[in-house]
Amino acid sequence: MEGSVSKKLEVNVCASEIWKAYGSLQLAQIAVDAFPETYSGYTVLEGDGYAGTIIQVFMAPGVPGPAWYKQKYLVVDDVRRVKLAPTIEGGVLEQGFKSYTTRLEAIEKKGKG
Repeated sequence: MEGSVSKKLEVNVCASEIWKAYGSLQLAQIAVDAFPETYSGYTVLEGDGYAGTIIQVFMAPGVPGPAWYKQKYLVVDDVRRVKLAPTIEGGVLEQGFKSYTTRLEAIEKKGKG
């Protein structure tokens, strides 16, 4: 399968503050806490949250599809506030995707920050 999905989410926090969570391992815990019906947990398999880190994310019981996936953080850029994390095993790769990369970017809204 080929394609692209994009979603913009505006938050009421300056980009440098939200990046403290998005650019770290905190984001995985936030997702588990905020969406317990979707995520049941995660494990850091390798790394410290920067480039090279591998995490395994576990889906909550009853969520359709594969029970887990692994992501590897390729880029964690604190200056540009960008994180690239391709799925390297499980998840959508088991459902026919050749690749799937999550890109997070904290962009300062004009007039803020």
